[in-house]
Amino acid sequence: MFAAKKRFSGLLLMLAIIMILAACSSGTGSTATEQTSAAGTETTTASSETSTDTASGSDNSNVTRIYKSLSGDVEIPAEPKRIVTDMYVSDLLALGVKPIGAVQYYLENPFYADQVAGIESIGDRAAVSMEKVIALNPDLIITYSDQASEIESYQKIAPTVVIPYGTFTNVHDEIRGFGELMNKSEEAEAWLKTYDERIEAARAKVKTVIKPEETFSILEVSDKSYYGYGDNFGRGGQAVYSALQLAPLEITKKELMGDTQWKEISREVVGDYAGDHIFLTVGENNKNYQGDAIWKSLPAVKNNQVYELLEDRYWYFDPIAIQGQAEEFADMIVERAEQNRK
Repeated sequence: MFAAKKRFSGLLLMLAIIMILAACSSGTGSTATEQTSAAGTETTTASSETSTDTASGSDNSNVTRIYKSLSGDVEIPAEPKRIVTDMYVSDLLALGVKPIGAVQYYLENPFYADQVAGIESIGDRAAVSMEKVIALNPDLIITYSDQASEIESYQKIAPTVVIPYGTFTNVHDEIRGFGELMNKSEEAEAWLKTYDERIEAARAKVKTVIKPEETFSILEVSDKSYYGYGDNFGRGGQAVYSALQLAPLEITKKELMGDTQWKEISREVVGDYAGDHIFLTVGENNKNYQGDAIWKSLPAVKNNQVYELLEDRYWYFDPIAIQGQAEEFADMIVERAEQNRK
């Protein structure tokens, strides 16, 4: 009888010990969650030994997730803090994220010049300084580069996501794509809501002075010829055709709105590519362009419906620039229409 009680007591003691150990072990080890999005499946992992509650001001830097990029799966920080990018400054700023480094050309973008203080230059587009990138100690690099050697160099410094130029064809897809990448989809939708409201206001303004059948072209003048542009190659293309929804010529749709977005046009045939209105990109050396006899014979020129765009301002084609350009173009069109009525 005593021996039985003793064995029973021992069993109770062992059971209590097991329960205590089980309770302790539930707070250790690792956790993993999976989230499926348009960009693919993202897996988030965290070790409780190295990550703690962020509300207490602790470090969460070891938490990572898998991002499915076009070039393959990349393990990136769940909440990157030190981002270096070459050209995608606008997309990050739109989501409330300030990178620590970027290419100088994109830091000079006039449409978000008031937001880049504190972002370090990593060189120019043709020659990024890897030494500067290393010195910034990034935890994530986002690049549009298609140069294998450059991408390899980036990958040796930090996790690298490659988003090739032209991946996105409109502002909504681009901002939502970066919302997925940065795990900030709510911020992306909030920015797009404001964007849509501002663009709708600009469209409404234009509709008061432009008939639906009036056509618009985007040209650039050079020393010996012109260049024509489509809807996704800068020079205001996205703002004109996508944001403001102004009508292109049939030849523009056929030749410049697919995989090919630009074309050199000889002076003799520029009339084939000239709509009722022309947005003409110029440089400092050819402002107030007068052109030759063929140029002067174009209806847009005769009707004072050519709008000059300085290249340094309108080469940019990021979401913030497109928003600003659309509003500026709307003002240009309305102002010119009022001038022409006088």
